[in-house]
Amino acid sequence: MNAVIVGGGKVGSHLAKILAGRGAKVVVIEENMARCDLIKDEMAAAGVQLIHGDGDEPAVLDAAGIRSAEVVVAATGHDEDNLVVSLLGKREYNVPTTLARVNNPRNAWLFTERFGVDETVSSTAAMVDVLEGCCGGKLSD
Repeated sequence: MNAVIVGGGKVGSHLAKILAGRGAKVVVIEENMARCDLIKDEMAAAGVQLIHGDGDEPAVLDAAGIRSAEVVVAATGHDEDNLVVSLLGKREYNVPTTLARVNNPRNAWLFTERFGVDETVSSTAAMVDVLEGCCGGKLSD
């Protein structure tokens, strides 16, 4: 699998190491230079290519090899950036699968196929699902 992950924070960098450990070719794009400096050694050790740049910019996505990516993961801490990455990945680059992180549950309604998002990950929604499962589907009296 060829994967481009936009966002080298805790979520993106850990995901990159896991995927690379399972044999995927992974490129991480991170805009914050201090964060790049912090993770560059662990990304290199994991066999992950790290690019400093704005993942909303087509030139940066091209440098990351998005045209050959099978999946684009938008894992930044900003919903608006995650939507742009997903939309570009799906509509401009025809990436087969786009996965986007939803940070603010109020924005979840935007993360649809119309905006280029195939799958979403929301920690809030995941916690609600777990609570419903362990509380017998009943969260209130």
